[in-house]
Amino acid sequence: MTVKLAEEHVADILSDLVGNGVSSRDIERPPNPEHGDLAFPVMGVAEERDPRSLAEDLADEFPETDLVNAVDVAGPGYLNFRLDSSELLDRTEAQLRSDSMGVEQRDGKVLVEFSSPNLAKPMHIGHLRNNCLGDALHRILDFAGYDALSENYLGDWGTKHGQVIYAYKQFGSREDLVQNPMEHMYDLYVRINQEADEETQEKAREWSRRIEEGDEEATRLWEMFREFTLDHDMEDYQRMDIRFDRITGESKVAEEAEEMLREGLENGYLEEDDDGSVYAEFEDLPDVVLKRSDGSTLYLARDLANIKKRELEQFDRNLYVVANEQDLHFKQLFRLAERFGIGEEMDSQHVSYGYLNIEGQESMSSSKGNIIEMREVLDRAEQKAERIEDREIDASEAVGLAAVKYGSLSVSRSKGIEFSWDRALSFEGESGPYLQYSNTRARSILSDANGTGENLGELTDQERKLVCELAGFPSAVDSSVEALDPVKLASYLSRLCEVFNQFYHECPVLQADEKDMRRRLLLVELFREVTDTGLELLGIEALNRM
Repeated sequence: MTVKLAEEHVADILSDLVGNGVSSRDIERPPNPEHGDLAFPVMGVAEERDPRSLAEDLADEFPETDLVNAVDVAGPGYLNFRLDSSELLDRTEAQLRSDSMGVEQRDGKVLVEFSSPNLAKPMHIGHLRNNCLGDALHRILDFAGYDALSENYLGDWGTKHGQVIYAYKQFGSREDLVQNPMEHMYDLYVRINQEADEETQEKAREWSRRIEEGDEEATRLWEMFREFTLDHDMEDYQRMDIRFDRITGESKVAEEAEEMLREGLENGYLEEDDDGSVYAEFEDLPDVVLKRSDGSTLYLARDLANIKKRELEQFDRNLYVVANEQDLHFKQLFRLAERFGIGEEMDSQHVSYGYLNIEGQESMSSSKGNIIEMREVLDRAEQKAERIEDREIDASEAVGLAAVKYGSLSVSRSKGIEFSWDRALSFEGESGPYLQYSNTRARSILSDANGTGENLGELTDQERKLVCELAGFPSAVDSSVEALDPVKLASYLSRLCEVFNQFYHECPVLQADEKDMRRRLLLVELFREVTDTGLELLGIEALNRM
């Protein structure tokens, strides 16, 4: 990982010398570290001059600085820069021990919507990556200076809730509901959906209409199912260490959605069919229904009203962490918002992600409707962590969660994931437990040390490599912010841990002489601080012992 502060330093000087805009993005890292720490391809600014000749002139003109102690010309027109080891360590320490740890601090109010489960149904495997991704993204944006708010926008309105109420009235048991609310509600949901006859479905729709009209009995049952669902889901969120700044739902904007439909018809934004249904036409997207002929609204209408609500709350950015199967929905939603003239002062974006496929998930498949409950995956992770060979795992739940979370975040969100238990729980290579173990190794060294670290003596090549990797932390966080993807940070932490473990094996710390020990202790301290923060941003618990 290149060193952000050094890139900016070199770019500023080169920009002055060539009289052309050179940015830190133009600074590269030589493929062979022996050639230098940073490189600049002169060809991009040479214009009509010979690149090699210009590179030689720039090398001669490059001023002496505390950070850069050598500039060499290579190849047809490259400048290679060697950084001063002691100065690099001093600046890296100062950067990492600042409040921001060198991460660019941004302004603005950002809403991150994620999870958003439906009532009367347990969260399933699809919610697993969503929860991991949304939570990490919220943490990272908050760390980068944004006023970031996490929201759980429940699917608590619509026809499906009438189905559950009707099923409960027909087949339900108060005793079963109290003893195991989620299991009983989901059994009812599955059973009513297996009843395909029109009479049953019409009676379910009638209960939905009664909910929307504020009928006392329907509202009481709906509120009871909502409370039971939230209680069940909160247990899972607590287990995963996921917290929301607010929990709301589609029901909170149901009335506003009706108002927007009326406004859309009055202004010609929407069309009404002969049967009373309301829909939107698009030139380059499929038409979409917002209100059925029976008067019930669809969630697109409520999402549209919610954009207006968030704009009134003065959010600068409005992020939806939702699977890529909803890509069309969000294209239609954003197009409609533009048509209605809402959300113009707010950047709304669909943070799309691919499917998570768990190895062996067929054996976990529930017979109650063909879903794999998220809770089953978490249980399996904890059980597997308990049985890792030759390890004393005192915190199997934390290790299992680390495996699941890192496994969900270590692949670009645009791609699907084939999740392997062996790989996810490995203490070697790219895995959550590997990050935890490396951090724990540093904690162990520091707990046995007398005194603290200090920049003394000359860095060895392996120490220098670790310093350069440590200095890359701000760039990794910034990249995750710009891409809205924690994979950048997750990958960086794996590389950092790999370099640290090489350092651990090649550079004795507590057994070294005084100067080397103090210098190496400083590197261990910085590594622990970076990995403490990095793990926290990914939602992974750092452990004192493994």
